[in-house]
Amino acid sequence: MFHVNEEYDDMGELTVKDGKMTIHITLVSKSILNLYPGTADDAQKDGAKLLEPTTDTVKYSDGTTDEVYGFDVPVPYLDKEFNLALIGTKGKWYDHKVKVESPKQ
Repeated sequence: MFHVNEEYDDMGELTVKDGKMTIHITLVSKSILNLYPGTADDAQKDGAKLLEPTTDTVKYSDGTTDEVYGFDVPVPYLDKEFNLALIGTKGKWYDHKVKVESPKQ
């Protein structure tokens, strides 16, 4: 299981460009090595295009900083669950369901 960094109120940054949505999520550590937009079984197939991490620097309210991983995740639709598999430092793929809710203004 993964969590979005609490310093960002457990939210990511949604971007829409050329009709496609992507959400950047900053995690709490570097324990998640890759994500895959689909199932864990599909992520392990030849030719699967894994999402590579970015290194994000988080500045916490107490003034400390930490380098953690972030990911740019394609969002197929809002307000409905979709599959997002992950592999961590233990080398095992896990299935997850993720839902990106409509932005609130």
